[in-house]
Amino acid sequence: MMGQEFSGILRERISIERQSVGRDALGSAEPQYLTVGVFWAAAEALHGATTSEAESRSAMPRWRFTLRETQVIRPGDRLVWGDRIMTVSSVILEHRLIPKTILQAEEKR
Repeated sequence: MMGQEFSGILRERISIERQSVGRDALGSAEPQYLTVGVFWAAAEALHGATTSEAESRSAMPRWRFTLRETQVIRPGDRLVWGDRIMTVSSVILEHRLIPKTILQAEEKR
């Protein structure tokens, strides 16, 4: 796969956010998110590992995102894709042929 071909599959715009560690006047954590970065990515739906898990009413959709190599994303970060908000569950750095980052994320309720 050439660099141009890899670029051609990155059609989705995603934003990665991380919860701020700021505190309010009473010392409570404020639920604010800071943008870590905005990236072009390829999105792919993941199917449940087992039939019972996939058919469960409580199962949340899971997604795999492939993007250019970056080391700023961590598990637990928030991924925003259009009107969908997800939690990054794993980050894999792949260095074969074309360096890239693979994220797995689960939609939040």
